[in-house]
Amino acid sequence: MILYSYFELAASLFILLLAFHLFTSHHECRSARFFVRFALIAFLACLFTYSLRIAFTLELARNINRISATLIAFAFAAFTHFVLIFTKKERFLNSRWALPLLYVPPAIIGCLFVFTNLMYSRYEILSYGIVSQPAPLYFLFLLQTTAYNFIGIYLLFLYSRLAHQKLEQQQALFLAIGSIVPVALGIFADQILPLFLNGRLIPPTVVFDFALWNFFIYLAMRKCSLFAISPGAAARTIIETMPDSLIVTDVVGRIMFINEEAKKYFHATKEEVRGKEIRSLFEQKDKYDQLYKEVVNNNMAVERFGVTLCDPLGECLPSFINANTFRDDIGALLGIIFVIRDVRG
Repeated sequence: MILYSYFELAASLFILLLAFHLFTSHHECRSARFFVRFALIAFLACLFTYSLRIAFTLELARNINRISATLIAFAFAAFTHFVLIFTKKERFLNSRWALPLLYVPPAIIGCLFVFTNLMYSRYEILSYGIVSQPAPLYFLFLLQTTAYNFIGIYLLFLYSRLAHQKLEQQQALFLAIGSIVPVALGIFADQILPLFLNGRLIPPTVVFDFALWNFFIYLAMRKCSLFAISPGAAARTIIETMPDSLIVTDVVGRIMFINEEAKKYFHATKEEVRGKEIRSLFEQKDKYDQLYKEVVNNNMAVERFGVTLCDPLGECLPSFINANTFRDDIGALLGIIFVIRDVRG
């Protein structure tokens, strides 16, 4: 039991690791991005709960617990928000009442935790660390927890029956079942038992419940391809499988990226050509200067521009080039895209 708080810390970091992996892999997916918000709130709540367990004094533990309990309240609202996005309840989400209905209740609960002593009756030092004992008004938090999670799980079960695609049905069902286990365990062990028995018969499980909850959704992503389809992933697949060579340069013409076909075309690896000027591949340098002027200076999209390109070994091939600039959202020039086709085939 001495190591109990350290297991809570490990579980908290596990949540952060899953959130990081999810965001880096699927940040272009709206559902994935919002789930990461839920996971980060859960991580902070778990981290404060761990800190509560090892606080130096009961007064410090009470102050830390005010923050952790508030974060837990908002985490449940964020989960329901995530489910609404996942189940495509756009009509509700676009209404002006959506955010108040979702976040005003946890804000009220949070104020009770932060600014009053009505939610907990006492704090105790046990073998596994400091724990809180709920007061009767804690029933409001139990009610909020049950309501938010019931809505989220119900919507997932409903979507598992009504979704058009079988894969979506499987994803929703897996998420619903995966959510029931940690939610039911947490409500029973951390809220119902302490509130009605006036004591804690078992150590708090909230941190491990959140970790298990996040892990189920992570498994849904890995096993059921949840969040896997994104514009970025599709674009990468298209680029790497397209039959033409593609080269991306910065504004001054230094090569930043080539696809697999370009590697074959120029008999070179990405490392061998990255950072070099694309001008060096042109047999006639004035041809590059002309192309650059039309694309960058005149802001033209050039098609079927005839040139002879030479690889680093000196082998030259007649080619057609389609070239255009690419810019950011506000129109600033970022670089140039060259699509190259072998004239011979």
